[in-house]
Amino acid sequence: MARVDLNLLVVLHALLETRSVTRTAERLGSSQPAVSRALAKLRHLFGDRLMVKGASGMIPTLRAEAMIEPLANLLGNVETFLLKPKFDPAATERVFRIATTDYGALAVLPNIAARLSREAPRAAIEVVSFTRDVFRTLAEGQVDCLLYSDNPVPGSFRARELFRESFVSMVRHGHPLLGQIRGGKDALPLKVFTAWPHILVSVFGGQGGPIDTALAARGLKRHVAMQVPYFATAAVITAASDLLVTMPSRAAHQLAPRLGLVILKTPPLVKPWGYRLLWHERSHGDPGAVWLRRLVIEGSRPARGVASGS
Repeated sequence: MARVDLNLLVVLHALLETRSVTRTAERLGSSQPAVSRALAKLRHLFGDRLMVKGASGMIPTLRAEAMIEPLANLLGNVETFLLKPKFDPAATERVFRIATTDYGALAVLPNIAARLSREAPRAAIEVVSFTRDVFRTLAEGQVDCLLYSDNPVPGSFRARELFRESFVSMVRHGHPLLGQIRGGKDALPLKVFTAWPHILVSVFGGQGGPIDTALAARGLKRHVAMQVPYFATAAVITAASDLLVTMPSRAAHQLAPRLGLVILKTPPLVKPWGYRLLWHERSHGDPGAVWLRRLVIEGSRPARGVASGS
């Protein structure tokens, strides 16, 4: 293979089709002497005359005759290999894999599901669990992209901020806490916020989170009565109890109307943060991955009149 010049095979393919040095030169935009030199190299390479003079032009030898179909297939495969890959959403059956927590799924997937069905009816999105080795799986190409906060990440990944996010709290309708506050315009007073038992959502386990860190900085602490790894589960439990749950606003706005929960302003303990789409350099130019990222980015934009992170 090291001795084979692919351009020589292109010349041979043209000679086998045109049966003429002149017409081959015209087809390839070359000169007759250049084609003749290429034929001489081909004869040396294969140890065969390949093309000989006949009554009405050049004719292939038996060796060259046997090459016609495999050579056409070879060059066709090379052309396919060299062409920039195309992606047709309407025809693809590709399964796209997005790594995220259930928060990311709640915040993004409902907004892109209808468009996915319209644009790529035969495609699928698989949500991959957000594990401790998620960045390794992203780097290895096991997932197409990752939804993550603006916390530092190991390694080097491309990133695009999707929106800004902030915390809100939720309780069930009729919760006793609602009688202690003045409607929903003001944030919960810290005293009221810490007086009620909470559900803590901790994706990886462990005690506490950003809210607890911020409270500790003020010398305060909340009572965590229950800890779960899923925001949706926490919301269901909140609807059936007097527990209070605090979570990012986009997840809350997806869950509250379905579960009969009241959204309240959380005390201003944690500043708004960015929520990002991450992907690896290896998939940056892949047309399918580009389409998926565009779908997620456009689906993450707030509706008109709704502020991001509200």
